[in-house]
Amino acid sequence: MDLILDREEIVSALFRETDRAQRMKMPLALIKVKIVTSGRSRTAPEATTFDAALREIVERITPHLRCYDAVGQMADREFLFVLPGCSLSNARTLAERLRNEIFDALAPDFAAVMQFQACFGIASSGGRTPFVVLREVDKALLSARAENADSIQCVAMEEDTDPAAFFLPVLQDEALHW
Repeated sequence: MDLILDREEIVSALFRETDRAQRMKMPLALIKVKIVTSGRSRTAPEATTFDAALREIVERITPHLRCYDAVGQMADREFLFVLPGCSLSNARTLAERLRNEIFDALAPDFAAVMQFQACFGIASSGGRTPFVVLREVDKALLSARAENADSIQCVAMEEDTDPAAFFLPVLQDEALHW
């Protein structure tokens, strides 16, 4: 589990990468994953099974990530992927690959005890603050969870949150006064 950052580390990575994306005018995508389980009642053996399955999930995720991508645990069974230089469509492709190759193909000994599925929320930075993007990826994840336990939802940047939309009226006003 060394590859998974804790909440403080992943939030720090999000701020660092958002700043870099703004400076370099590069894309930045976030994927938030909620692991959903269904099965027997929560007993000690099932908790052990969940921990073992989580270790296997982490091992299977690693080959799909680039060396500069970051993954961290935000809450119980909730993980955030910070993907610098990644567009919204590429992030969706990664989420589909993770869902199909990792969550749908866990070892049979885990499937005997409980079923694992994952909901994915995806948002892109678009030069906005980490708080705005984090709020949007949370909104996408809530939408995915409402749809079903194996859903992927993207939140496209809203028209009025485009950074250029904020500066255009200011620049137009300045042009009138010169």
